Amino acid sequence: MTDPPARPALYGRVSTTGQGESLETQLTRLRSSAPGAVEFVDAGVSGRGVDRPAFDRLLGEVRAGRVSVVTVTKLDRLGRSARAILEFFNDAEAHHVRVVVLDQAIDSSSPVGRLVRTVLAAMAELEADLIAERTREAMAAFKTGARKTRSGRPVGRPRRLTPQIVQRIREERAKGLEWSVVAQHVGIPAGTCRKVGPAPRSDNPRAENPPPEFRAPMGEP
Repeated sequence: MTDPPARPALYGRVSTTGQGESLETQLTRLRSSAPGAVEFVDAGVSGRGVDRPAFDRLLGEVRAGRVSVVTVTKLDRLGRSARAILEFFNDAEAHHVRVVVLDQAIDSSSPVGRLVRTVLAAMAELEADLIAERTREAMAAFKTGARKTRSGRPVGRPRRLTPQIVQRIREERAKGLEWSVVAQHVGIPAGTCRKVGPAPRSDNPRAENPPPEFRAPMGEP
């Protein structure tokens, strides 16, 4: 039994904000450009989200060789980052599937389409570099205290239990604070704080709590 021939596919998506071209408008334009094509639609789904059921099914059909061409109205329907869009183009190219974008007049089989793919690759690399740079800057700001994390705790490895920190833990605990609050104040996990324990009563417990005086029983010398 032979496999069915590959079919053209349409992909439409509107985000949760409902901005831009409506889903009905997208589908009308897509259907007129490729009558009889199989439709994949994500309604109320952000392009930045990882959960796009219809898009995932479309990608599965592309990889299975059951799609010949994918048509969308705009490039950003495929994703909200150059990297995400480029990944789709790469998958499509690997399985000999054309990608057509109506508004930008892009056809991946044409010289212009191949140029767009090259530009997307450069943008994806730049995008990755910018994300890495922003991450490094944010980590540096957290470490210097210029920015705070959501939990209020510093980033990186927990600080060592120096004598100063041990003293502060005991002082905070002596105020009647919960271990979780103490941990937040000193920037060390609560489990580590618990290991410190309370301050010793004295360097010489026997001197502080002497044994009771011995007294002979009545009638004995």
